[in-house]
Amino acid sequence: MFVTRATRHDKADIEAFLEANWQASAMNEGQFFFARDGGVVGCVRFIEIEPQTLIVEDMVVDESRRGQGIGRELLETAMNSKGGTLYLRCFEDLAPYYERFGFARQEPPTLPPAVTALWRSRGDLSGGETVYLRAR
Repeated sequence: MFVTRATRHDKADIEAFLEANWQASAMNEGQFFFARDGGVVGCVRFIEIEPQTLIVEDMVVDESRRGQGIGRELLETAMNSKGGTLYLRCFEDLAPYYERFGFARQEPPTLPPAVTALWRSRGDLSGGETVYLRAR
């Protein structure tokens, strides 16, 4: 297995992976990083919405491959290759996972306007209580 930054040649494989394991996603925003072991087994996307302000989205690992360190390797690779402050939103039960990487909870009123605007345009997460996190 290897983890790398996606090129335009990888987008179709990542898009198919997301459709099968999560949801369809706009592929023209941000920079994807992905794990491949034959096929794509995980991905994460960083979207720079302002200089040094990045949103973390589409962090997905194939369900049959979870618990093998793929998510850790994906997130560490992406974080090491992109500078700036990172913001993500997730369900309450996933927050401890991201806190291991230095993310800390942040109240919505303290989020930068550009972050709030992007998430508002994406709509609410459905299926649980949403937590907002920040790193760096």
